[in-house]
Amino acid sequence: MYILQETLFFFEEWLKLELKERLELFFSSLDLRPYARKLKSRTPQGAPGYCREAILQAFLAAPMECRK
Repeated sequence: MYILQETLFFFEEWLKLELKERLELFFSSLDLRPYARKLKSRTPQGAPGYCREAILQAFLAAPMECRK
């Protein structure tokens, strides 16, 4: 049995979007909270932590920003 995922957008439309619009569209379709919880530090040492979801967004956005 195969499950066909519905298309979020067409690739041609994606390329026409500005980077900011592209990132907003991309992250609005993802729920990174379960993955951010997995990144929680197990030790209370070090500097105050950063928002784990923001770290994941930056990690995922980097390849899109490099494309010109």
